[in-house]
Amino acid sequence: MILFFKSRTFWFNLILAFVFLISLMLPLNWVLKQITGHGEIQNVPDVRNITLKEAQQTLENMQLIGEVLDSSAFFKNFKPGTVVQQYPEPGAGAKVGRKIKLTINRHRVESVYLPILTERTFERATSDLRSRGLVLGKVSYRPDLAEGIVLGAKANGKFINGGDLIRKGTVVDLLVGQISGPPTHSVPNVISFSLKHAVVAIQKADLQIQVMDGDQNNLDASIIKQNPIGSDGNLVVHTGGVIQVWLSDLKELNN
Repeated sequence: MILFFKSRTFWFNLILAFVFLISLMLPLNWVLKQITGHGEIQNVPDVRNITLKEAQQTLENMQLIGEVLDSSAFFKNFKPGTVVQQYPEPGAGAKVGRKIKLTINRHRVESVYLPILTERTFERATSDLRSRGLVLGKVSYRPDLAEGIVLGAKANGKFINGGDLIRKGTVVDLLVGQISGPPTHSVPNVISFSLKHAVVAIQKADLQIQVMDGDQNNLDASIIKQNPIGSDGNLVVHTGGVIQVWLSDLKELNN
């Protein structure tokens, strides 16, 4: 075996095999490059702000392929039907035949359901509007016991209601309740009163009662907490103001 490896025949055959392998690989490599476009890199053009058809033609001229990635969103800073985003970005290198992902602007703004705004606080209504892509417009105030509560909503001068279909970006005007003038009534202290006696005391004060916790059907339940608290004769609320109370399961402690 050692003599065979040292022989001229072995080395001649080895060199011949190597030359044959090289001569076979070079044409094959060239064919593969032609088929796959390997080694041919193009700088991706900027196809934003033009129509999809124009973008695809521009890319095709550079042996690239334009493919729609998304067309479900509306961007007000772009014309309808134009390219708003692309990947890879302009100037990036891409092989011939590479697919360029395109995001297309909708032709019309999508519609959303108007959230329920009336009887909501102004802060809650504002948050709900923004979450639906709507814009808060003019805020008007009307004297009402429902301080800070939305009384109505308008768009384009017409009243609208929760559940109505409305275009994203629509400006919505709100009408909000506001108590005007200085306070006119004091708050009675009803802590330890039974619910039935507390109702009488609060109604005599031209105020309203709201049970926050406890069985409101149990008229003998005792008041353990109230808001606002008794004001000792000081004027702190307006006529019809609401006094919130919390009940105990125990019967009245003091009538």
